Amino acid sequence: MARRGVRIMANTVRQEDWDIQRDLVRLQREMNRLSQQTFRSPARRGARVFPSIIISATDEKLLVRAELPGMKLEDLDISVSGDTLTVQGMRITGEKLEGGWYHRRERESGGFSRAVRLPAEVDGDQADATYVAGVLTIALPLKEPAKPKEIPVKVVEG
Repeated sequence: MARRGVRIMANTVRQEDWDIQRDLVRLQREMNRLSQQTFRSPARRGARVFPSIIISATDEKLLVRAELPGMKLEDLDISVSGDTLTVQGMRITGEKLEGGWYHRRERESGGFSRAVRLPAEVDGDQADATYVAGVLTIALPLKEPAKPKEIPVKVVEG
């Protein structure tokens, strides 16, 4: 069996091979990539966001639907403040196992709070909420938009 020659070279960088500008640009790109991953929203990073929310609108109201399977109404707190709707509560997904263990547990237990900015001004005092088959639907009437006032101008001679 013929043995091929193995050439081992030291991992050294010659000064003429090093391009500081190229390396700084590469470092900047990597820093930008890392910072974009850090500051992305949880939904874009792949984290679970609970509850899932859909907001739609009609001419008279906003409809907010939140998926809250297995929740008890007494464990929910819903509030509107300005242009922000907050849904918070406590979710208990299972009892402690005595003498056993979970093979898979994909539903989290504990407190949650989800605040979403609403796309229009609403009248929170007239809000109505229903809970059917694990879906909370909140109807938020839109506020009457401020109507422009005409201001008469008086001409004063002087």
